[in-house]
Amino acid sequence: MSRLTELLNQIEHWASEYNPEEYHKIDMASGLTIEQIQAYLVGKPYQLPTEIVDLYQWHNGGNGSLFPYPDGLYNEQEFLSLGIGLGTGEDWEQEYCPGKHLLCLFALEGNYYWTVLPETPQEFAPIYSSDEPDFATATPGYPSLTAFLEKEISQLKFA
Repeated sequence: MSRLTELLNQIEHWASEYNPEEYHKIDMASGLTIEQIQAYLVGKPYQLPTEIVDLYQWHNGGNGSLFPYPDGLYNEQEFLSLGIGLGTGEDWEQEYCPGKHLLCLFALEGNYYWTVLPETPQEFAPIYSSDEPDFATATPGYPSLTAFLEKEISQLKFA
């Protein structure tokens, strides 16, 4: 099991154990197989970093909040499915940044979290965020999806 999957499982376990009244509202889609993920990439000039493959094998998006606040409450969030995330990224590419392949992962309280998809295989996916995608000046807020999740889990209180 990858470090990323361990972190995702910890967040999901925390939510189910420490906040079951909110956790039941989360509706995660089943994870994708590697074959299903590869089907999205046919004919595309980019690759999915290993972290992104792990994310979508874990769950393929979902309704409800994936990331709780430390007090157990949730804000308005969306974990985009791979198909919707790629479609949103393609829309952004056409409208704002031709030639830059993007994948929108999450929308949290009006902020978008995305990554730039590489043309060659990579392990890590730097995570960008802003309330409006500004691709011309954006710099990654996190060096990887794993680093983003480590920060999220560090804010949770465990008994």
